[in-house]
Amino acid sequence: MTNISPIRPATALQPLTDDAIVRALIADELDRIRTVLEDMGTRLCADPEIVGSHLYALQAIDEICQRNENLARTLRADDMVAQSAAITLESLRLRLQTALSERLTRHEDGPAAAASSD
Repeated sequence: MTNISPIRPATALQPLTDDAIVRALIADELDRIRTVLEDMGTRLCADPEIVGSHLYALQAIDEICQRNENLARTLRADDMVAQSAAITLESLRLRLQTALSERLTRHEDGPAAAASSD
């Protein structure tokens, strides 16, 4: 189930950068975390008493797993901005899209706008 990233070979259009390597490694770690959490959630869900007593906590584990999966996929994408729009967990997608829009607007307005908002 773990989605370990092969490091893509450099191409003329997409040269291999240190940042790309680090993003792939971070994505791999997010997948490892997700796998551990999914296994833990599966074991906990096997006990009906735990499910009955801790349903919200189990749902939170599932959401964390989804968040990790989407973040890892975004880090692996050639176009992370486009991939952020395709995130399947709505709360995460909206948060990232809003923050991205705000930061891009500040960046387009120039250093003076960015400095005045800090």
